[in-house]
Amino acid sequence: MEGESAYFLALNRNKESVVLDFKRKCDLAALRRLASESDVVAQNFRPGVVERLGVDYESLKDEKPELIYASISGFGLTGPDCQRPGYDLIVQAMSGMMLASGWEGVPAKACFPVADILAGQFASQAIMAALYERERTGKGAHIEVSLLEALLFAMPSQSMGCLLTGSSPLPQGTNTAMIAPYQLLQCRDAALAVAVPNERIWRRFCDALGRAEWADEERYRTNQRRIENRAGLIEQIEAVMRERTSAEWEAILARHQVPCGPLLSIAEVFGLPQMQARYNVVTVKHPVAGPLPLLRNPIRFLGRSMGIGLARALEPVAGVGPNEEAS
Repeated sequence: MEGESAYFLALNRNKESVVLDFKRKCDLAALRRLASESDVVAQNFRPGVVERLGVDYESLKDEKPELIYASISGFGLTGPDCQRPGYDLIVQAMSGMMLASGWEGVPAKACFPVADILAGQFASQAIMAALYERERTGKGAHIEVSLLEALLFAMPSQSMGCLLTGSSPLPQGTNTAMIAPYQLLQCRDAALAVAVPNERIWRRFCDALGRAEWADEERYRTNQRRIENRAGLIEQIEAVMRERTSAEWEAILARHQVPCGPLLSIAEVFGLPQMQARYNVVTVKHPVAGPLPLLRNPIRFLGRSMGIGLARALEPVAGVGPNEEAS
């Protein structure tokens, strides 16, 4: 789009930027000056780079002791792998996530840079906590977050299960190891996501399928028993569900208060009435790309407008409700 990438436009909205050449002493001086005027500095160079440049935490805090400094790296600032390049793909593979998320013999990569984004989210939480602490103590802080550790921490049942048992989780595909059924189920035309997280909903699900007797069958009577007999259970369930379309089953399950949802493309998601009712897309004026549709910030402060920052919303705005602004 006029030389602008969708990735850049999604991640760099409402940002101001400056280009500095760190090989030039005057540009490094400009960076240090910017840091002295800032509350937070975040960097994701490989360990050792900021120290060589003289813009590490220890150097900058002499000028501003109350500085909050966040270091984000692939594998951490210490340890034998600290110098390993920390790209999202590499961390997804090395964290165990690909094997745990895939099918037997077929690893699965997330379609977005999940390690990058999770590390950023953890770092933002830590920065907020450090700023809060500084309000009370006046002290700055050096925060460290690694992509690998963030991704492991974000897989609590898989990581903790391995620590307790010594065994890695089996590949899950679309199912969930601790609940059955809780996965995509094949209907006549397409798959439907169905969640049966407790015994109350299990009984309703059996009624919806027309198989009320399954609710008390010894093999399936409890969630643990359903997990133990998952293969046979799913085979029986899908044999029934293949008799109708996914839309028919969605309506039937909704009547029986069984949580379910269709398997959608991203384009189909944007067409959902729910997305439109929530005004989740806002159009703003971009200086190069022109009118630009953007996702609204998922964080909302009820009763308040977060504004749209540096971007100016167009009128009429696609995706902004009456008397609202989107960020």
